[in-house]
Amino acid sequence: MFIQKFINRKEEINFLEREYKKDKPFFLVIYGRRRAGKTELIRQFIEGKKAIYFLATQEVEKENMASLSEELAGFFGDSSIKINPFSAFRQVMEYLKDKVKSIKSRTVIIIDEFPYLVDANKAVPSILQKYWDMHFKSSNLGLILCGSSIGAMESEVLGSKSPLYGRRTGQWKVEPLSFEDAIKLFPSSDFGSQIQAYSAIGGIPLYLLEMDPSLSILENIKSNVARKGAFLYEEVPFILKEELREPRVYFSLLKEISSGKTKLNDIKNAMGVERTLLGRYIETLETLGLIEKETAITAKPKSKNTLYVLKDNFFRFWFRFVFPHKKELERGEYKNFLAKLELDFNHFIGVSFEQICRDFLIKNCTPFQLSRIGRQWGKVPGASKEKNQYEIDICGINEASKEIIFGESKWQDNVDAKKVLAGLKEKAGYVDWHRKERKEHYAIFAKSFKGGFEEKNVQLFDLQQLAKLYR
Repeated sequence: MFIQKFINRKEEINFLEREYKKDKPFFLVIYGRRRAGKTELIRQFIEGKKAIYFLATQEVEKENMASLSEELAGFFGDSSIKINPFSAFRQVMEYLKDKVKSIKSRTVIIIDEFPYLVDANKAVPSILQKYWDMHFKSSNLGLILCGSSIGAMESEVLGSKSPLYGRRTGQWKVEPLSFEDAIKLFPSSDFGSQIQAYSAIGGIPLYLLEMDPSLSILENIKSNVARKGAFLYEEVPFILKEELREPRVYFSLLKEISSGKTKLNDIKNAMGVERTLLGRYIETLETLGLIEKETAITAKPKSKNTLYVLKDNFFRFWFRFVFPHKKELERGEYKNFLAKLELDFNHFIGVSFEQICRDFLIKNCTPFQLSRIGRQWGKVPGASKEKNQYEIDICGINEASKEIIFGESKWQDNVDAKKVLAGLKEKAGYVDWHRKERKEHYAIFAKSFKGGFEEKNVQLFDLQQLAKLYR
């Protein structure tokens, strides 16, 4: 099966091209999750352009400058600096200061993994700021700083305390691929398998490209995620160690959320961390795109009825299935891991399927324009304490038109749509939002239905229909 290596990130490419075509220098900051495709994005952008691309490494400044000198020597045809390379970043800036005077056409300089340079020399941002202000911002130069450490990029480049603050002309945080884009990496797989793969692996391109298209998703998981030595086996601890100063604390926080402790108080009690400090940890993980805060869609903006859930599918999968069996997997024992996977994988996919259905409604088939969409939950009036909560998978609203759509997603075959609709309408009755004047719509999603039926303001979508509309 053919696997496409680069998915056209149209918005990102268009952003870079717009900046490039402006009749003035640009200073762009590109950052985002490790392995999200930033480097490939930049390589696609500079194809056919005059550009110097330098990838910094976790070496001392002298070693990095020797590599950068080699790139500069090749670009400017200057063998002298290849023979006698620079040893300090300031020397490179002095060299470029003289060279930019002779640059007649737009030239782009890219420093990839910029935080590594800062680690080697804390003065790098100050030095760069000085030369940008005094020499580069009035030249034909375009500068792109790129980095995978979101925390470092936001503090060392974007943060108000950084010497570079206010110099950038634009920035872009590269996010993992959406489901719609991720499935283009394995276009000939059936739609159900694409949903399974995205649910377990998420939207990081390099993770998806590790999957062998000749194997089932479960076989791929065993080979590429759960096998000691495999690329993705230690990826979660590796990312946390690379990105965070206290990886063990964040690891525990993610583990507790994964285990079902989604309320702030429950997490606090489980970890024994004071509330203020916990809030900072949570904010950091939100910035990294690993967790997200959820409130019921009709709740007031400052509602305290908040849940915290794992946002990243791969982290969610790893903590749910790999981590609990880590000791056994270290010994090459797969029996309990595979038994857990077989028992719970469909339920696990169901959560991702909900989000895929919500995204689908945003882009395709709502009968009205959505103001916002998410989940809805609350108390059932007059019910016993054991059964006083209701939850609706999908709920989207338009404040102006007073329209609301209620949806249910079932990762199951032969779903009885009439029965699901009846339950959905009952739960909708508990939602107070503009109860007397709203217009209601309904949507039900499933792998397949037992039988179809037609009813005004009700839509049914099975995998076959979703596949057609997505493709």
